[in-house]
Formats: sequence, structure tokens, C-alpha cells
Amino acid sequence: MPFELHWKPQGVIKQHHGHLTGSELVAGAAAVCSDPRYDRLRYIINDFSAVCSHDISEADVEHYASLRIGAVLSNRHILSPFVATDEPGTGIARLLQQPAYRNGHPVEIFPDLESAYAWLTQTPQADK
Repeated sequence: MPFELHWKPQGVIKQHHGHLTGSELVAGAAAVCSDPRYDRLRYIINDFSAVCSHDISEADVEHYASLRIGAVLSNRHILSPFVATDEPGTGIARLLQQPAYRNGHPVEIFPDLESAYAWLTQTPQADK
């Protein structure tokens, strides 16, 4: 499985690695959103820094985005930094920043985990 979930007290790091397929991208989102801890999360870090290749289609990204849009109804307080310097992470994050795909979870792109954590400490949670 080309993703690992690292649960933290207030969040989760979803670390993708290797060759990432669209179905694995969706499976990672579904695993987080369906977990009982989801309702208490304050952040989901999507780390694409170890992805070396992918075959993610536009339809896969739309499915991924639709899961996020539905999940926001359960928890609007999540921040969603993406750690990526290349595709597919940067492209997915940019799409999620577009008005048609925004779901209430602020999305920003960072080059490394340290920058993502810094943003989490400086940014108020969504819709408190």
C-alpha cells in the first residue's frame, strides 16, 4: 500500500510513497475520513514528498475531492497542508484551492514537513 497513516494527538500525517495510483489516493482519504478519530482532528498533512511516479487521472482527483467535500460536514475544523514540490501533490493541492473544489478545509502547499507544521501553529482552525 503506497500510503501510511501516522496518527498524532490532534491530527494525522498521510504519507504517500512510491508509485501512487488514483485508487490508492482515494483509499487514503477514505481511510482517514472513515476513522472514528476523524471528528476530533485539527489537521491532515498530505505528504507527497516520497512519491516517485503516479497515474492519477482527473476523475480520480474529482473522486478524492468529493470525499473531502462530504467529510467537511462532519468536521469543519481541519487544516490541510500538502507537502509536495512536484506532481501529483502540487497539482492536487492547487485543484483543491479552486472555488469549485473548496470544502472548508484550508489547503496550502509546503516543500517540507517542518514548513507544514509551522503553518499549523500560525493558522487558526477553520470555522470555530
